[in-house]
Amino acid sequence: MVVAEPPDAATVAGFAIYAIDTTPALRPDAETVRERTKVYSAEHERAIPGHQFSWLGRPIAWGQSWFAPRDVRRVPASSKAVEVAAQQVKRLAEDAQPTDAKAVVVDSHYPQPSFLRAFVGLAPRVVLLARLGCNRVLYSAPPPRTGRPGRPRVHGEKLRLQAPRKPDRQETFLLRGEQVRVGAWFNQHFRAVPELVGMAVRVEYLKADGTPRYKRPLWLFWSGPQDSALADLVQMYRLRFVIEHFFRFLKQRLALLAARVTDLGAIETWVWGVALAYWQLLLARQLVKPSYRPWDPTARQDPNRPLTPGQVLTSWPGFSRGLEQLTVAPRPAGKAPGRAAGFRPKPRPRYPVPKAQGKKAKPAA
Repeated sequence: MVVAEPPDAATVAGFAIYAIDTTPALRPDAETVRERTKVYSAEHERAIPGHQFSWLGRPIAWGQSWFAPRDVRRVPASSKAVEVAAQQVKRLAEDAQPTDAKAVVVDSHYPQPSFLRAFVGLAPRVVLLARLGCNRVLYSAPPPRTGRPGRPRVHGEKLRLQAPRKPDRQETFLLRGEQVRVGAWFNQHFRAVPELVGMAVRVEYLKADGTPRYKRPLWLFWSGPQDSALADLVQMYRLRFVIEHFFRFLKQRLALLAARVTDLGAIETWVWGVALAYWQLLLARQLVKPSYRPWDPTARQDPNRPLTPGQVLTSWPGFSRGLEQLTVAPRPAGKAPGRAAGFRPKPRPRYPVPKAQGKKAKPAA
């Protein structure tokens, strides 16, 4: 699904911010549903059979939970979430104009070769801001050749994120009331994708005495301009958390997981329908008249404060009555004839859940 974007969507340092993440639809007992795979559930802390959907969209503004979904795709059993996300990035790059600047922000499980290769050659139109695990290793550019024969070196000095060397650039500043220290290492790349060169960024939140607030710092990889303001990169990544609030609202208020059908086409249609319903709330957020509840906090009843998705949904019944009816009322369908006498439907086929493929055994020497 590809739709237009709100004109007030989040933009930082001239870059339109996009977030990609997946959310599971668990179906452990639906043996007649095809394409089920083992999907990790953070709630159950284990892998459960079901489907996985990859969402791409734009956060609207800082401090709000509004999110504009642009593309949603089901992760097939023959593919991985990072591969589907790479297809979404390529589609986003195809739709981008030569003057556009778009930044795709992802979490730490996305920086894999199949996903990173999608950004090779896309800068400066589409760039990547990805979180990295603290155990990753990056490489600098190789030193110039000395005239010795042989294959040229591809990688230079290692940058171990667990024990990094002194950063090439470091700043300390206040970001929304919090003291943050950010260091940057220029011209870094991944071992599997040396063509994608960017900047490694370490983010440390500090206490009042200047010591780190958390045990481990936040590591980011930025494939955009290396003279970008470090405070802008931190703000870009913090906007990614809006998609988490978006998933929670879809599941709790718009019944994203309520469909219990067995046809894959119907499952995908339901997900698209929920996304379109959310878009109606998004477009109406400045048109509805809020109906505050007696137990709402005083701050939420401020008329100058933007409405939340939940507030727009609560006010939607009264707002929708004033809309023009664009459809024809359905006619009575009558009484269905039912099954023919003696008809016995065949049982639906059962589809096993494919097991995860283990590592291939090394051939004997």
